[in-house]
Amino acid sequence: MAAKGWLGLPFFGQDPQPEIVCCTLSGGGSRASFQLGALDYLYQHDEHFTPTIFVGTSAGSIIASALAQGSTNDEQHTYLKRLRAIWDGMREPSDMFTPRPWYATLEKQGPTLLEIMRPEPPKPRQPLLQLPQLPQLSFRRTGHTPPDPSSPVAQESPATPDPLELALQPDEEIRSEWSLASLGAVAGALGRVKLGELNAVAMGVERTRSMYRPGPVLAQLLEDEMFVPERVAASGMTLRIAMVGLESGELRYMTDQGQLVDRDNEPYDDTRHDLSVGVLASCSIPAVFRPVPIGNETYVDGGARENLPAELAIGHMGAARNYVVSSQSMGLQRRPSMADADLFAIVMRSTEILIDEAGRDELAYAHSTKGTHVIYPELSVHDAMTVHAGLLDINAAYGWLRAAEAHLGLGADQEARHRRIIELRMRCLQVEDEYLALEEPTRRDVQRLRSLKVELRDTVRSAHGTPLPPGATQWWRQWEKHTTQPTIEPPWIAA
Repeated sequence: MAAKGWLGLPFFGQDPQPEIVCCTLSGGGSRASFQLGALDYLYQHDEHFTPTIFVGTSAGSIIASALAQGSTNDEQHTYLKRLRAIWDGMREPSDMFTPRPWYATLEKQGPTLLEIMRPEPPKPRQPLLQLPQLPQLSFRRTGHTPPDPSSPVAQESPATPDPLELALQPDEEIRSEWSLASLGAVAGALGRVKLGELNAVAMGVERTRSMYRPGPVLAQLLEDEMFVPERVAASGMTLRIAMVGLESGELRYMTDQGQLVDRDNEPYDDTRHDLSVGVLASCSIPAVFRPVPIGNETYVDGGARENLPAELAIGHMGAARNYVVSSQSMGLQRRPSMADADLFAIVMRSTEILIDEAGRDELAYAHSTKGTHVIYPELSVHDAMTVHAGLLDINAAYGWLRAAEAHLGLGADQEARHRRIIELRMRCLQVEDEYLALEEPTRRDVQRLRSLKVELRDTVRSAHGTPLPPGATQWWRQWEKHTTQPTIEPPWIAA
């Protein structure tokens, strides 16, 4: 039975076993590259890091399941390298998130549909003769006349309506202003809409219940060389991968033996399920991927409840040494004013805030326990659905550096230096893209790129006192990774 601690959540079991090491991996979509980099450092430099327990959710469940096939440091590290090779091979979003045909059709037809639903208002006809503007007589005025901007009353009036007035004011009836001209525009647009495709969209939504299907990277992850459930069951490793039942709303885990347990690690059923299907369920982001039926329930991404399943790992699994590796950065980038944002934008932004707040609580719980090594990004390199070869590579390097900071207990100066290295690589990637898009780059364009690369070189050199990712000293000499890799020699070297 686990002891209760921070906010009533379980701490360690009463008698944690000193030789047991547990690794907890968060969700994060394509940002799992951060975890791959961090784990690469740990397997090479932390002599205590050979986990016998793996707990993961979403993308973290893919990594956890693959590593759990090995019982030694070398075996686990070999599976990690294979995972990294697959991740490094991705070049575009469809490698991980392949649009369903109906969604691709909707994207193609969307602009035309918007044109039909919101036709441009007809332009006013110009009079044949320009007559002088007559003053408006008081008895003919209708509606509100704007006050003189120079008057004191106008200066004191608020620029925006009162929020309370906006909230309580009844809605006005909205009448669309249709005319022969606007009807003509609609008729012209309808000719470009394929009604059969719209029917396919409606049927696709009903049948697939998702915008995407897992891309070809999932097929690579499930090849026999990469993953076989029987290898996990025979390895002696303990595995828990998180998922959420839509019917019950409960968080559950699938074990290394294919059994389902609840959030307290108590058996939920006695049926042995396919672990490959469990991994798929743990990664099924709601609306993005299709829910997965297992037994008598339908399951989605475990991140819907716990994106970082530290409670189970630390409170119930009995390890004295815990590693918690999260790919989710804390805090959100500030957005421009959303006072006039549409409904979809408001919902998406609110979801981001909810996920960030849950992540803060989960990390706070991990930080509050003894014997727990917490590794997470303070800088957001890219979001969970971004697949760009350069950003994935940079994020993996950031994971390596953050793992080194946690393992070696580095101070604020070294952490700031590492952060600057990552920021410089991100900036280099952006400027490289801009340079490669130019038809005739100028000397000034080359100098701009060289200035960044030289600063990157000098910053990396200043961090020589700690282990650096392989090839770090050559970063400044090379192009960052691009969707189509440049074949020309780096111009800043010649300069």
